[in-house]
Amino acid sequence: MDLSPAGSGRMVIALVVLGLLAVAVWQTMEPGKYQQLTWILLGFFAFRVILGRLRSR
Repeated sequence: MDLSPAGSGRMVIALVVLGLLAVAVWQTMEPGKYQQLTWILLGFFAFRVILGRLRSR
């Protein structure tokens, strides 16, 4: 697994961590505006991770 700054290993780890956070939000937070805000923020960070990977190609 390539953990260099432009490596795909870092992207995989980041997306797994974001996925685990999403599961934690789904399991622990009550539905409402705070949960929706958290979903939006996690989606934004996942989008940035994917964009960063596409730019480094």
